[in-house]
Amino acid sequence: MSFGYKCLYYVLVIGLCLSGPALLIVWKWGIEPVWGTVDVVVAARPVEQGASLSEADVKIAKIKRDQLVKGAKVKLTDVLQQETSRPLRGNEQLTDAMLNTGHLLPSPGEWNMPLPTEWIFGKPPGSLLRGDRVSLLLVQKEESKKAEGKPEQELNRERLEQLDISYAEEKKLRDIVVSYAKGTNNQEIASTDDRKKPTGSVSTVELIVNEEQKELIRKYGSKGYKFLIVYQ
Repeated sequence: MSFGYKCLYYVLVIGLCLSGPALLIVWKWGIEPVWGTVDVVVAARPVEQGASLSEADVKIAKIKRDQLVKGAKVKLTDVLQQETSRPLRGNEQLTDAMLNTGHLLPSPGEWNMPLPTEWIFGKPPGSLLRGDRVSLLLVQKEESKKAEGKPEQELNRERLEQLDISYAEEKKLRDIVVSYAKGTNNQEIASTDDRKKPTGSVSTVELIVNEEQKELIRKYGSKGYKFLIVYQ
């Protein structure tokens, strides 16, 4: 066997020996990670409710098909500048339900109703944001004056139940969507990295209400009742 053939022979042997590990490496690091996966938009970091998504908030990740959430977004352009309807966890897949702000627009038979500040008992919760769901607890005019005269007196649920207020009607004033929460500068209150530190104090609240809720608010407000805004 000539010297040239010997060299070729040993090159082929060495090539075959190395091809196994090389193919394994290519499979492990190149093919397997994308085999059976799809691109999906996930939260790059925890994001608060009511935030407008920026490029720093989201990223594209590869997810195995069996881990894909129904309705998951696959394009960054579909989520950028969209408002979150609930807090997002890091690496959580984004869906329409998390970004759908359609519930902040009145449906047929509903109205966007500002709640007059003089009808609000005390101050709205400082962490209240657009998209929150609140309940309106009725406070009698006389009772509200007593409580306002004694700030240290807590107006709790037990005390409210002692008042002459229809429980059935009060029950209908629950789970109401806040369409806007504005500050004293008439700008919408937004969340920061910490929901406990909003961009301002709430002074004006607008609600999405149905016909019955609208009439109940008008009924009690015109009679001198005030509304204590609470939410979970």
